[in-house]
Amino acid sequence: MKITVISGTNRVGANSLKVAHHIEEMYKAEGVEANVLNLQDLPKEIFDPTIYSQKPKPQSFQPFQAAITNADGIVIVIPEYNGSYPGALKYFIDMLSYPDSFEKRPVAFVGISSNPWGAIRPVEHMQGVWGYRNAFMFNERVFIPKVWGELDEEGRVKEGMVSDLLLSQTKNFCSFIRGLQSS
Repeated sequence: MKITVISGTNRVGANSLKVAHHIEEMYKAEGVEANVLNLQDLPKEIFDPTIYSQKPKPQSFQPFQAAITNADGIVIVIPEYNGSYPGALKYFIDMLSYPDSFEKRPVAFVGISSNPWGAIRPVEHMQGVWGYRNAFMFNERVFIPKVWGELDEEGRVKEGMVSDLLLSQTKNFCSFIRGLQSS
């Protein structure tokens, strides 16, 4: 099984990247091939306004596309920016090929925020996008409020309730994917 974990922002030093790496390690501990897709690494040329009409996308974008189309499941770590998800995440999704990036693709969501609500709104907004494109959404979402308090000095998720919720999501998302693969 292959899982792609998307760090949902291109912000340098983002907590979403720290959480994404922690999730990657959790999947690997379950014996799953997992890789973080860091939006900071998106090629600059895809931000040219003429890119929308280019088919196929530039060769430099192909590793990002392959990380999605070759994944058995996707986990998106979504930080809250102004009550929704970051524009870089939406733009990345807009660059993905349709329908093979979305149709029947299992996807799970982790929301992080500095506020006490844990990015509920951005996750719900993102569910609307993936639902519109007919993905198989895993509804065991994890919300991490006041994220800075949930990370240790090395940027890893501390032991406790959030870590337990992420582990539960990890195990159950794997089962969800296996169930879909067997049907």
